[in-house]
Amino acid sequence: MQFHSLTFIFVAQLFDALVLQAVSHIVHTTHIRKICEKRDIFFEPFSCPRERPAEMDEGPITYVLYDVNPGEGFNLRRDVYIRMAVFLQFLRKQPGYERVQLVLPPWSNLVHWRSHNIEQTQLPWSHFFDLPSMKAYTSVIDMPEFLTKYEAVHGQGADVVLDEVYKLKHFDNMFENGVFVDKFEEHVCPKSDSGTLPFLGYPNFSANEFTCLYFQGSAMLLHKLLETYKRKGMAIRYVLVLNAEIALHDLWGNVDYWEARRSMRFAQDLVEVADRFRWEYLGSSDEQDGTILPAHWRDAIVRRQAKGGDYVCAHLRRADFLYGRDKTTPTIQSAALQIRAKLLDLGLKTVFIASDCSRTEFYNLKNYLKRFRVVRFVPESYEQRAMLKDGGIAIVDQIICSHAHYFIGTYESTFTYRIYEEREIIGFPKDLTFNTFCKSEKEMNCEKNTVWPIVYH
Repeated sequence: MQFHSLTFIFVAQLFDALVLQAVSHIVHTTHIRKICEKRDIFFEPFSCPRERPAEMDEGPITYVLYDVNPGEGFNLRRDVYIRMAVFLQFLRKQPGYERVQLVLPPWSNLVHWRSHNIEQTQLPWSHFFDLPSMKAYTSVIDMPEFLTKYEAVHGQGADVVLDEVYKLKHFDNMFENGVFVDKFEEHVCPKSDSGTLPFLGYPNFSANEFTCLYFQGSAMLLHKLLETYKRKGMAIRYVLVLNAEIALHDLWGNVDYWEARRSMRFAQDLVEVADRFRWEYLGSSDEQDGTILPAHWRDAIVRRQAKGGDYVCAHLRRADFLYGRDKTTPTIQSAALQIRAKLLDLGLKTVFIASDCSRTEFYNLKNYLKRFRVVRFVPESYEQRAMLKDGGIAIVDQIICSHAHYFIGTYESTFTYRIYEEREIIGFPKDLTFNTFCKSEKEMNCEKNTVWPIVYH
């Protein structure tokens, strides 16, 4: 009888302890899950991962997410990535940020993407770029990889709750007493801004803290921002920076810039499409053009011996440039006359056109160049267009242009700048790359795009 009484008391005490533990767990649980221990599996089998992720034992980790003004195009966004990647390399050397990771924002229906009959939302970077190559520069992860990591800690299907979101905005007066000073300060958010907005296009993303900031300075200033708002004791921290294009380059055009840029190799399937087109329509290949690159971008060396294919590439920016930059953008006739002069000068017969011009404009351009072959890339089928997407088609154009013997681009176009960079990486002589259309074929000394040669160690 005494034995049964003691057993009953023990079971009752154990039950009370378990109830108290469960209540305590519920009271202290927030959206930021504590590290799940073995006892958590009993109380919270649906919200705790089965195993404690090994990486959580290695110190705090910060995920830095970022986005760019929706109106910015594909090639400016690539430039913003370089700013953030160089910043991340610096940040990883600072105490407490050794394990910080940069989360790449998805590509989704950009303003210059005109194909509305194909799916172009939430595209990962791996669709356009070689992610392993980019990871060889710094710790970057694509959005699908981030979501997998998040669910491993917070449970499958869990909504993403960001600890902090910072929306950047230019100061009204960027030069106090004629001096540009790196700084940031809070301001009251407009009513249109909210912590429940569908960040990065995901309706299941929300934020604990939403802060609006005036910001001016380089990306390195983001380190001070992160430190200013840092809370103690966070094992995992999720931060989103909106309008990241406002943060300027820290070291534009130096070794760090070019290492990040060189790591941005294109996705292999896009390269294969471009290479096949080069061979079939332009008689161009890396072997005969002297444009073979090492398998790993870190193995590249200084060279200026690339010959390129026997064709000229011309990037003709049209659309909004006809209105916003009409003083520097040539007419179709003027551009054709400048192309003709260069073809005759080089003794070449073929020009590849990369352009957002209309069909009528392209037809007129061909009429002005009747003695020459005028070629452009067009997807061979709806299926290929759907596979490439508009961004992929633009990259194919850039790859083909980057392998031409001679390139001429549009003044102040980021599309042109990216081709300049590709040609520098391949190793062309500068005079075959840094060329710019003038407003008129009669101009000899019009303003040209800046020349910035590649820098190695």
